Amino acid sequence: MIYYKLLIYLILLSVGITSTFETSIGICNLEIYEGKTEHIIELENLIKEEVNNLVNKYGKIEKNKFSIYITSNLNEFNKQAKGKTPEWGIAVAKRNPERIIIKPPKIINISFNRLKKIIIHELNHIYIFRIKNYSSIPSWFKEGLAMKSSKEFSLINKIEISKSIWKNNILPLNKIKNFNLLHTSNIQLAYSESAAAIEALEYYYGNEILKVVLNNMQKNMSFNKALEQAINEPLYNFEIFFESFLKQNYNWIFLLKSPKYFYMFLPIILIFGFIFQQYRKKIIYKKWEIEEGLEDLECEKLKN
Repeated sequence: MIYYKLLIYLILLSVGITSTFETSIGICNLEIYEGKTEHIIELENLIKEEVNNLVNKYGKIEKNKFSIYITSNLNEFNKQAKGKTPEWGIAVAKRNPERIIIKPPKIINISFNRLKKIIIHELNHIYIFRIKNYSSIPSWFKEGLAMKSSKEFSLINKIEISKSIWKNNILPLNKIKNFNLLHTSNIQLAYSESAAAIEALEYYYGNEILKVVLNNMQKNMSFNKALEQAINEPLYNFEIFFESFLKQNYNWIFLLKSPKYFYMFLPIILIFGFIFQQYRKKIIYKKWEIEEGLEDLECEKLKN
């Protein structure tokens, strides 16, 4: 009896904790290797909430079964991935069958909170898999949308964009259609620009623009056609706006990375600030003079 219980324990330890539950996009099979029971309950609730958010934001999609594997070693990760994965990735979403595979949290040294962000990011990919003409969607849109949901667009990403602006090596949108074709050194910038591109879309065309694009695609349009119809102008116009958006919003953020650069530019910033304040004061004083002159003129008219 003791040996039987020990055998059952070893089997459960090797297989991990499994949970199967219904979500608004289909049945989810969640497996955590070397996981904790309280974690699987929290993650189950997170997954249900996130897919509900996606459906509410962007619309209903076809329901299908999908799986999430949080692996305990790299061999298990490669086994579940069943094919090539980007060398920079710590997680991957795959089709046929739809699944999310995450590298061992202990090995890649991430916190539980970071793990939750990764799951939210990858759930976006599962959702996008089911949009018609999925293959026409460029990487910048897929990754930018995922980063928006997972709130991964951090100060580090913005500094990366700022540095690239000053080095004059910003990647045009038409160069980040497929991340797999990029050099590893450009990956962080590509992700950063992707998140910024989603912000730019909402800035220029409104908060509903992402939903409109995806709804257009569900009418069997390609991505480019869906986007152009949604923004009512050619895609290249947005590409031009996007580069302006980057320069307007992220030009000076690189200063936050290094106190040395910050203090080097601080005197210049203060001088410009002082000049601007003096200019404003002159404008205000001039306005007051004009108003006083008009009042004096009005008084003279009343006397006469």
